[in-house]
Amino acid sequence: MKSTMNARAFKAVITAIFAVTATVVPLSQGFAAGETLGAKCTTEGVMTGTKSTSLVCVNGGNGKLTWQRVKLAVSQNTRPVQSLTPPAGSIEFWHYRPEDVALFKTIIDNFQAKYPQTKIVQVYKTTTDYNATARVQILANPKAALFASARGSIFNDFVNSGLTQDITNQRFVNQNIVAKGLTAGMVNGKVLGIPYHYLFNNPVYNTDIWAKEKWGFPKNLTEWTAWCKDAKAKGYVPLAWPGATRGQAAQISNSALMNSAASYDDLAKNLADLNSGKTDLTSTWFKSVADIYVKLRNAGCFPDNPTGVTEAAAYNLFATGKSPILPTGTFSMGSIKTLNPALAGKMQLMSMVLTDGKVVAEGIMNNTFILSVNAKSTSRDQQIALAFLSFLAQGQQAQIYAVGTTQHVNVLDVDYSSSVDLLKTSSFQAKNTMLAPRFLILNTAVSDLTQDALIQIVGGKSPDDVLPDFSKQIKQKLSA
Repeated sequence: MKSTMNARAFKAVITAIFAVTATVVPLSQGFAAGETLGAKCTTEGVMTGTKSTSLVCVNGGNGKLTWQRVKLAVSQNTRPVQSLTPPAGSIEFWHYRPEDVALFKTIIDNFQAKYPQTKIVQVYKTTTDYNATARVQILANPKAALFASARGSIFNDFVNSGLTQDITNQRFVNQNIVAKGLTAGMVNGKVLGIPYHYLFNNPVYNTDIWAKEKWGFPKNLTEWTAWCKDAKAKGYVPLAWPGATRGQAAQISNSALMNSAASYDDLAKNLADLNSGKTDLTSTWFKSVADIYVKLRNAGCFPDNPTGVTEAAAYNLFATGKSPILPTGTFSMGSIKTLNPALAGKMQLMSMVLTDGKVVAEGIMNNTFILSVNAKSTSRDQQIALAFLSFLAQGQQAQIYAVGTTQHVNVLDVDYSSSVDLLKTSSFQAKNTMLAPRFLILNTAVSDLTQDALIQIVGGKSPDDVLPDFSKQIKQKLSA
């Protein structure tokens, strides 16, 4: 294996990693040598890909693999800037990740220690509650000067409500954030929010259980159904699927949709037609997606009473070893380690190809947890929000968040070398991935009803009964 990569090839890899439609090419060559970090690595060619001086696993020339630093080719040629200085005052920071409260408290404490005249109050809700009520509540509460939203329909709703301030020209936006990672927060060329996460919506598996059972990795739908039957026969809940929590239950739909069309463009068109009402859930295409759920259900892949399993219950199934797979994504790993610290370093991502036909992609990526400044807040409160957002965009603070959550971020100069789980999951950047399909449904009502239909099918209902009914409901919502 060569130890260097020419500039053109390196640029191609980085571009692929951060492309919105993200087809990431396999890393078949090494990278230019840099500063040796000395941390152990196990897979040659694996890189983090989201820091200005990225970590890459290379052959040190003595037969041993080692982490080295490599400068990323980013669009800007300037160094990250320091955080803005806020005026005196207090604002609220609204978000939907209660599992991050302690980490945000640490970062807020750091911010308030540096700027004691300023106070940041966290307001947090579960994903379901936040998606249902937060936009209306924030509209009525200008003190919510900084708020989060998920990519797709939720972010779109905030934008259409006039809540997202244009922050395109802020220096920290242009100099501290991975340029390609900004796309999810842009509308008509304007940056209306900073996507803080760079995540993978792929199933997380327990490497110890996998090794113990000597399982191979399912490569298609037939192999997945066979694996589910085997895992269930051995006493496991094959997939710790949180059917009672729509946002988390929906993650598996990314895998079901991923290879349901001949290309990513064809898939995007199918979802756009569904979003606009041009087609509905009774289409041949969507029936094929529903059929995947039926086959997984009939193979025993899901828990008993699947639609009653909460997010917390699903996490517990995985954390206690009762289930070998949590079909959510990298964003779940921090919570799992909180439940069972012994799982640190024993979790990895896996491809979930749910087709026996053509494979378009083998994994899902997303830039999300979009942080926006409230356009309806006072000028002073907007300044405070911008200052705190610029503080979150400092490498040192983002590292606290990334390592604590086991979640890659879109901030430059973040060192992941202290987290074995972050380094391990970075290997998925060398896979052929696509942007999470479900976030291409921009109408919230259509998105919710589509997911609810699939959840009911997992719960035991026939697609022939469910799909016409929910198509009717979607039509009513679109015409209202």
